[in-house]
Amino acid sequence: MSQVSNKLRRTQDGLIHWCPACEEVHPLPSTWQFNGDLENPSFTPSFKHSGFQTVKVNGQWTGEWVRDSAGNCVPLVCHYVLTSSQLHFYSDCTHSMAGQVVPLPDLPSFLTDQGVV
Repeated sequence: MSQVSNKLRRTQDGLIHWCPACEEVHPLPSTWQFNGDLENPSFTPSFKHSGFQTVKVNGQWTGEWVRDSAGNCVPLVCHYVLTSSQLHFYSDCTHSMAGQVVPLPDLPSFLTDQGVV
């Protein structure tokens, strides 16, 4: 895995970016259409990540899940399209950025080549 821009890292399966809503990386599969611009990327089609909310400290998963009052894991949906380095979050997202458009952030320092151990 190597950093290819301030916003993207390459993996075996494609590229990853930091999601400010989920506070974690999301994969962008190599099978998607990509405009080739590593600093202002656009990918199609939309990406939809679903699972469970995780407990994070400084952007890193603690190994614990967010749970409701009954002890059940709380579902997570993150659905967006990335256009010209803008994350367009759809309204079906379960996080606080649902329906918003936000700039794709730079990778956190622990995901840069300087920060990767």
